[in-house]
Amino acid sequence: MFDPREESLALEIVRGFFDMPSEEMMKIGDKIKMLLFDPQTGGEQEAVAKLKEALAEMSREQSLIAGMFLSGLLRCNLAQQIEQEFQKAKAEGNIDSNCDCA
Repeated sequence: MFDPREESLALEIVRGFFDMPSEEMMKIGDKIKMLLFDPQTGGEQEAVAKLKEALAEMSREQSLIAGMFLSGLLRCNLAQQIEQEFQKAKAEGNIDSNCDCA
């Protein structure tokens, strides 16, 4: 399953390949989060359009870092959602409590 430390390590390695300062990597991550989760964004389609526009303005290296950030963000959110669904199903008795699935 997803391990945030591994994701951070991968980002650091890629950042090192491009000799990108940590501060720039953080700015890219903050920009992506802002574009996706801005409360004034009118929905998923608008968020995707804003993200595509931002990526078009970035260098290839910055775009790669942004893609890795998005990938980690999705895995993190999905891992949490999967855990919640698992716990819900277990509480409802839909999963054998003797199952070592977690």
